[in-house]
Amino acid sequence: MPFLPFVLLLAWQALSKSASFALGWATAIYFGQVPGRQGRILSVISLLAAGWVILVVGFALPILGGAALESAGIIGENFDVEFIHYAALVAGIVLTPPAVAAATVYAEFHDKRNGATWLRMVPISYPATAMLGISVLQMVAFTPILLIQRWRQKRKLVQVPLVMHKGTDDDDLAELVRSALASIDLRDVTVAEATGPKSWPLRTVGFAARHLLGAVVRGEPMRLTVDELEILAYATNVSILGPKEDAFRVRAAMERELAFSDAYLTWNEEAQAFEDELREIHESANGDLEGLRRRLSAVQERIDVASLNSEGWNVLYRLRLQLEQVAERKARSG
Repeated sequence: MPFLPFVLLLAWQALSKSASFALGWATAIYFGQVPGRQGRILSVISLLAAGWVILVVGFALPILGGAALESAGIIGENFDVEFIHYAALVAGIVLTPPAVAAATVYAEFHDKRNGATWLRMVPISYPATAMLGISVLQMVAFTPILLIQRWRQKRKLVQVPLVMHKGTDDDDLAELVRSALASIDLRDVTVAEATGPKSWPLRTVGFAARHLLGAVVRGEPMRLTVDELEILAYATNVSILGPKEDAFRVRAAMERELAFSDAYLTWNEEAQAFEDELREIHESANGDLEGLRRRLSAVQERIDVASLNSEGWNVLYRLRLQLEQVAERKARSG
């Protein structure tokens, strides 16, 4: 069958594209839209982690276990595996987690981007990669079910990516969401620990997020409900599910009210430093509108020449305009 290799190649390409599409949907639903280079690298390491789990469970354990049983004389000679295949298998198992850790350091998920940071991460990268891979496989399995449920219930899923400040906990996150909802007169909010299959990937990914992504993930994912809305809040993302107009209204309220709170709206360390600076200006304005405008213009000049992606720049510019608008409103009322 001379056309068999060609057919297998087409089948493999179709399978890989389908897997990439499913993985993209899954990570977007559970992680949120992580902006810029960090988002692209997160997709790559998620795929690597899932592949590593499949490699270990689907290939390494059967092959190495069978070879061990064969050498012990428990079973017959059924495992005819070339040495190069063993070497490739061992190399994949040994090298993938450190490579994943190196990618997170390169993407600046951690405070320091150097070799020492990577070396400290190497031992923990093995269990962390395993947990990330298991989480991604769970996401891929559950995502089609979630999409079908959303379609049948005519609901929209929107998200607010964020990074909680160090020293905060899940109660602080729930309070931030409550305050945002209160700003649009949604006050009868029920808060509970998220349970069920939908929350499993979030629980599994906590270990990986803490040790690989540099996100300080505390506590458990929180489920908040009000009217027809369901909100799943985690230390790196808030997912809002509900009727289309209500979901977008809640997202707008959260992005507006989370400004200058205990959460960063950007992921890049440089962008977060600018967020801290804008927050300090916000807290020390003291009604001096002209002085505030001068300080904001000076910060904006540095933001404009910083190595930021468009998403980070847009968030910082929106925060600057929001801060100036609040100061002007206070000056008029005072």
